[in-house]
Amino acid sequence: MNIISVLIDFTETSKVATAYACQLAKQEGAKVNVLHISNHSDESTEEIEQKLIDFTGIKNMDVAYEVTVGEGDYMSQVPKLLQLSDSDFVVIGTHGQKGIFQTLFGANVIKLIQSLHVSALVVQDNSPMPDGGFEKILFPMGPHDNFQIKIDQTAHWAKLLDASVEVFCLFKEDGTLHEGLAKNLEQTKKSFNEQGIKYNLVLRDSKVYSIGYAREVLDEAKNSGSDLISIMSQTSEENRYFGNVDKTNMVLNPMGIPVLCIAE
Repeated sequence: MNIISVLIDFTETSKVATAYACQLAKQEGAKVNVLHISNHSDESTEEIEQKLIDFTGIKNMDVAYEVTVGEGDYMSQVPKLLQLSDSDFVVIGTHGQKGIFQTLFGANVIKLIQSLHVSALVVQDNSPMPDGGFEKILFPMGPHDNFQIKIDQTAHWAKLLDASVEVFCLFKEDGTLHEGLAKNLEQTKKSFNEQGIKYNLVLRDSKVYSIGYAREVLDEAKNSGSDLISIMSQTSEENRYFGNVDKTNMVLNPMGIPVLCIAE
């Protein structure tokens, strides 16, 4: 990663996101792009830029940085500005199910993430500060056709953070694995072994007889003490009817566990 953007809306969650972006930038040797979409036409761009610098405290973060200010619709401007700034990663702070920004960062956070050409890290108000790093990454299996992207990006993070990976796979109610899921599981084990990734394989029968897998994934994250959850930004063809609900539940998880959303 060369440029890591962080979305700022002048909330306390933005400061959590900034801390994560700066920590990652230090580990990657990257620059931080402080990005804001303004609705205040009475303020000059220079005034807004200075407010962003002061609010985030970016000058004291010991990282190279730049500031990008846009104006207009958030959902259309963010993808555009990420491309114009050559960003290759973004940190997004979500306010969960409450607050004035719910429509922006709550239920619509997945819609925003899926519109981006880069992967995103989603953090919440109650996400722990990143100084201690991540020790365990939860890696739920999925039947996506292009799953190698998730494998490789998670492997990169595991190496960067010196973290282990818990590969979590659920059998269907009839005790079988979807063909695509079985294929991806074998590819995951092969790739992690070749790349020297420390991982633990957890295979379980599904115990929750409801649509979606988020509840069981989050239960496993809590029980295993995972510090990060790695998911694909887009839904698979098999899970297209409930996939976005699952993803929303995961990024808004009540434990505040950061979620890595990997773009295709």
